[in-house]
Amino acid sequence: CVMPCAGADGFFVMREEMAGELGIKGVSIGSAFECFKAFPDDPIQLRSGWSTYGEDLLQEAGLTHQQIDLFESYDDYPVVVMLQLEGMGFCEPGQAAAFLQENSMKFDGKGLPHNTNGGQLSVGQAGAAGGFLGIVEALRQLLGEAGANQVDSARHALVTGFGMVNYDRGICSAAAILKRC
Repeated sequence: CVMPCAGADGFFVMREEMAGELGIKGVSIGSAFECFKAFPDDPIQLRSGWSTYGEDLLQEAGLTHQQIDLFESYDDYPVVVMLQLEGMGFCEPGQAAAFLQENSMKFDGKGLPHNTNGGQLSVGQAGAAGGFLGIVEALRQLLGEAGANQVDSARHALVTGFGMVNYDRGICSAAAILKRC
């Protein structure tokens, strides 16, 4: 389980025109979806809200799985990452463990770079700021400002969120594809 910590994350949100006027590099939202109370009749959570819109998210952004350069998942528990890999369509349901064995998740340009800053399981969760950890890291990657953990030529990032856990499942799942401008 993720460790609590102190901290904060932040970023500016503005119109592309204003960013251009200010000389600020930018990132745009290619697509975004969220789902509440997915599969409420399942006795235990073996599937997720991401599976209700994963393919639509990619299609709306005009991308395929192979064009996602990095994946910043909400990772309060390792099993939640597995649900996201399956729900977002990187592998079939029940195949996340095999996917992880067959694919590099490092930021070395091979496979699918994942949580390139360590994610919440390594960094910790600063309350509500924990949900921004993936967004801030995706922004750093897409803007070429991730330092030693930089994914070469990163252009498209998938960022997910998960929350409002009511002890047997997460009530809310969210995802966005960010694109370098």
